[in-house]
This record gives sequence, C-alpha cells and structure tokens, in this order.
Amino acid sequence: MHFSTIFAASAMASAAMAAEHIVAVGDKTGDIVFKPETITAAEGDTVVFHFWPKNHSVVQSTFAKPCEPMTDGMWSGFVPSSDTEKAASTSFTYEVKNASAPIWFYCSQGQHCQGGMVGVINPPASGANTIDAYKKAAAAAADNVSPASKAGTGGKLSENSTASSGSGSSPTKSGSSSGTPQSTGAASQLGGSVAFAGLTGLFTFFML
Repeated sequence: MHFSTIFAASAMASAAMAAEHIVAVGDKTGDIVFKPETITAAEGDTVVFHFWPKNHSVVQSTFAKPCEPMTDGMWSGFVPSSDTEKAASTSFTYEVKNASAPIWFYCSQGQHCQGGMVGVINPPASGANTIDAYKKAAAAAADNVSPASKAGTGGKLSENSTASSGSGSSPTKSGSSSGTPQSTGAASQLGGSVAFAGLTGLFTFFML
C-alpha cells in the first residue's frame, strides 16, 4: 500500500512539472515564420501552437523531405485568422512523447515552407541535421504538401475564448530555443508541493 501511495505521488509530481511551450504560427505583421522556430522540450511537455494571420498550418515531416507530410505525423489543419491584435481562438497542442527524436515541422500554406516557415522540436545537439540545413532543403522543395489526414491528427485542436497568448512579437510562457524548459508558474508551484509529498511518503515508509 505504501508503494502504491509513493508511486501515485511520483506520477502526479511528474505530470504537474511538465512544461507548456508556446509557439506563434505567423505574427501580427503577416510574416511567414514560427516564433520560436526551435523548441527544447522534455518528455511529457506540451507545445501549443497559436495561429496568427492570415491562414497557416503545422505539418510534421522528416528531415530528409521537408514540405512533405510524414506518415502518421502531426497535422493541425489550416487555421485562418484576420485579427492582428490576438491569436485565433483555435490552438493546436502537441505532447512530446520522445525527447530524443527531433520533430521537424512546416506550414503547408502556399509557398510558406519554401519561404522558411519551418521549425523543429528537440533538434540534434550535433551533426548536419540543423534547422538551417532543414530550411535550406525546404527552399529547394518542388511542392508544399498538406496531409490528407483529418485535421488535429497527432495532437489536439482546442477552442479558446480569449486567445491572446503566443503573441506575434515574442513567445510567452516557456517557448524557448535555448536552455532547459521552464514550467508555468502554477504548474511549478503545484509540482513542488506534490514532489515534496512524494518524498515525505517515501521517508515515512522506510521509517515504519
């Protein structure tokens, strides 16, 4: 019974400490860009894409074939927006299941991929597979392809009544291209409390 309690507390602590990374898809000035275009995230973290004008998408590809959808990869569908003061009410959330596997993605609207609207979650720490190399390969792609799968595949589409986060000028919360992912304030505080409870339970078990 003690082991069950400790395991449950540890699981709750891990879930509570997961970080949320915000990525702006486009920006308020109409630039074709992901901000940030490189995200470092741990397993269990979520990456939330907020859409800005005019009409963008998020599509997962392989490094070798940018601008082409990867089989069973994530696909947000197109999310139109005309309001330059806040992101669209629809957002797309992707959960990182394997932090050691890079997730390359692009926008499949028009020639946006070829124009440099690409990004990556957890790029390799070394080697030739860099965001610049991916962007260069995308610029030479013959086509920019949208998946035939259902919008929301590989992630979750959500409707938010006030979608002002993920601004077109800079990402909010923990979206970052460098350093260790940070937890949001509430999650960080809750995670600390639950983690302490788990350690207390473990200490009590061995004292009995």
